[in-house]
Amino acid sequence: MSDADGKFRLDLMGPFRLSAGDGGRIEVASKRGQALIATLAVSRGGDRTRSWLQERLWGSRQQPQAQASLRRELSNLRRIVNGPHGTLIDADHNRVWIELDRVEVADLSPRASGEFLEGLDIQGEEAFEDWLREQRRAIEARLERDAIGQVRLPETIIDLSKPVPGFAGRPAIAVLPLNNLTGDDALAYLADGISEELSEGLARLKWLPVIARSASFLYRGREIELRQIGAALGARYIVEGSLRRSRDILRLGLQMADVETGLSVWSHTIDIPLAFTQAMLDELIREIVGVMDMRIDAAEKTRASSRAPDRMDVDDLIWRGRWHLHRFTREDSELAESCFREALALAPNSAEALIQLTFFHARSIWAERKEEGRMRELRALAQRAMVADGEDGRGFMYAGMAELWMRQTQKALALFDKAVELNPSLSLAHAQIGSAHILRDAPAAAEAPLRLALRLGPNDEHNFYVLGELAVAHYMMGQWDRAIDHADQSLLRRTAYWYAHTTKINALIEKGEIEEAQFAARHLMQAKPDFSPRFVDWLPFSDPRWNDRLKSGLRRAGIG
Repeated sequence: MSDADGKFRLDLMGPFRLSAGDGGRIEVASKRGQALIATLAVSRGGDRTRSWLQERLWGSRQQPQAQASLRRELSNLRRIVNGPHGTLIDADHNRVWIELDRVEVADLSPRASGEFLEGLDIQGEEAFEDWLREQRRAIEARLERDAIGQVRLPETIIDLSKPVPGFAGRPAIAVLPLNNLTGDDALAYLADGISEELSEGLARLKWLPVIARSASFLYRGREIELRQIGAALGARYIVEGSLRRSRDILRLGLQMADVETGLSVWSHTIDIPLAFTQAMLDELIREIVGVMDMRIDAAEKTRASSRAPDRMDVDDLIWRGRWHLHRFTREDSELAESCFREALALAPNSAEALIQLTFFHARSIWAERKEEGRMRELRALAQRAMVADGEDGRGFMYAGMAELWMRQTQKALALFDKAVELNPSLSLAHAQIGSAHILRDAPAAAEAPLRLALRLGPNDEHNFYVLGELAVAHYMMGQWDRAIDHADQSLLRRTAYWYAHTTKINALIEKGEIEEAQFAARHLMQAKPDFSPRFVDWLPFSDPRWNDRLKSGLRRAGIG
């Protein structure tokens, strides 16, 4: 930057640094002087009232002393910065301001530069410390959101640029939701269903890591570059497409792109009769998966399961139920359960109807801490799904969840291992393996499968749970700060998740930060007013001393 443009440069990430237009450093030795410049630079319009500055920077002093101190600081700053470089700081009777058009404030984002105003501490000025913490939290919140506003997983937790563990370095693939361009909203379920079937079909290729459906579906209808989506999901290959209607046919258009090069790897258009059957769709999905398999890795053969075709009305109920299930409203949840039950009444051996109804029950049991009788019902449904389709890992996973919640940890682990053997990309099954290790008092063994679950589904709707489990594992290992960090990441995604709150409170108690724990306890009760320490009794630890320890921490924080 030259003298001619007359601009200053202000760096606030890392240590405070002010430079003149010629690049020469301007020394502001006073901490309060640095803080004053910073507060002005990040304020809207670049100005603050004198009373606001006095309260933040000299709040520990009497008002006359604070007023005099501000006058002296302004006089010193004007002498330092308002010289040959031009006027930067000015004031009138009520306000103090910085000339924003005369200063370039460096981007408040690069983590490598350090935290906001690193090392700037004004002893005894609590109002300034509160402002500083608030600014740092706001900057972190902006940093941790991806292109669609989702909270991004920090690299310290999972590095999405790295290959998915266990797949020999092969790149991941994500299937985006199809665009329904038919003009018929009633066909939205079909467009979503084809996308979901593609994800599940690809996941049967044991060598290929597939990003979870609930992560990739967040990009529905958004005008975002594929390179950005790939970076946010940790996927190199992206599949996208559309469903159109032309007279008596539906036209399915698909394209697979390499997001690193921006080049199309494969594209295809397929006509589907309006009077389609499930058998037709099953065959269509198998063909598409086979082509993608050969395109990505010609050495591998297509693996797809064959199922006897069910009647059209049964399949339509299943697809509609799946569509409702992922809309996450109470009304849609009830409609989904109704669809699956009606499908099972018509076809009691439908593997997909059993799987989807089992998933519905599993989610309900965990959310509402239901009794053992409901867990046995879940196990029976999962076992029926395993019999109906022994090549689908989801049935084994849900059976394992029922066993885990009934404190049959070894049986659960065996079922989870079978689930990931059948479907290596089943992120929730890897997370359940981590949970099982935690509950059997082996937290160190939990970390790898939990992080693999995050890698396979970086924006998955269940990540609040996975991050919460990582928090518990670190807590059990005595790693209090890491436990708090992971609990905070969990709560960013699900504010009312009581288990993450409980873990954070206990970690703070263990650190001896009682006041912080009490503050966290108040936050828990605000987010989850019906919370009771009795919730902790439901957690199926093999050693009940962990339940007692968690409840003890809650009591010390003022709950119970």
